[in-house]
Amino acid sequence: MKKRILYISILASITLFNACELNDSPEFDDANAFVAFSSENISVKEDAETFVVPVRLTSLKGIATTVSFEIIDSTAVQGVDFELDGGASVLTFDSKNPTQDIRFNILPHIGVFTGDLLFGVRITSSGSVNTGTIDTVYVTLLDIDHPLSFILGDFNATATSHFNGSETWTVTLAKDVSDTKKVWITNLVKGGSSASSPVYGMVNDEKTEIKIPVGQVIAISSAYDVILEGFYGPDGESNIPDGQSITGLIDPDGTIHIQDEFGSHVYDKGTTNSLGWYNVFQADGVFVKK
Repeated sequence: MKKRILYISILASITLFNACELNDSPEFDDANAFVAFSSENISVKEDAETFVVPVRLTSLKGIATTVSFEIIDSTAVQGVDFELDGGASVLTFDSKNPTQDIRFNILPHIGVFTGDLLFGVRITSSGSVNTGTIDTVYVTLLDIDHPLSFILGDFNATATSHFNGSETWTVTLAKDVSDTKKVWITNLVKGGSSASSPVYGMVNDEKTEIKIPVGQVIAISSAYDVILEGFYGPDGESNIPDGQSITGLIDPDGTIHIQDEFGSHVYDKGTTNSLGWYNVFQADGVFVKK
């Protein structure tokens, strides 16, 4: 088996200039004052007990206003999965209090797998000011009882590269939003993975084995196709065909032992013309959870 490496690097630099007249004196008033959430999404673990959702009044003169909001039940239900601390759905802002917090208590289901639960908070009235662009925030209560929690997170990975010898790096496994047997793997191949293009693996019912299908796009490039490929067993002489998988054995503590050679293969865009490999690892990969 002949394996060769291809390094592709892209350097982009963009500089923006802003010019204005030195004698200009911009004038503002509070006709544009507004209240809004600081972000559209918040995530919190179900065992966090409490959390806050901040709301900010943006105003030059610190004018006062009273803001109303409502809770939007979804997969998370008020009174079952969380509750509003204090019960009041009104916030009061003034010059001394430009930021207010909506406080929640979590009603956890420890030991029960519910999946992540979602609810929303929406500003329904901003009083004497405008409502900002982010008038709704969605809160995800992260379930801590996922069946694969023992292999979710960051791993210290070690393996022997055909090009660089022994290498170490970080691999991350994340849960799938709907399939409790599927995990998404980021940075599987050092130097040949893209954070924006994780590959998936399927865990068996016994949670002792993970299968990572070859042929998945493992890195994003506008000029090339970068594909996850592998070779069976420690000798690495037999190509793993499309429809088959790289195999990893899972210890009870979550350590994963990769049984096959694996790497990132580069092709001309839309063709089967091989341009080489970013990296190829021998069948000695070990992922130890941090």
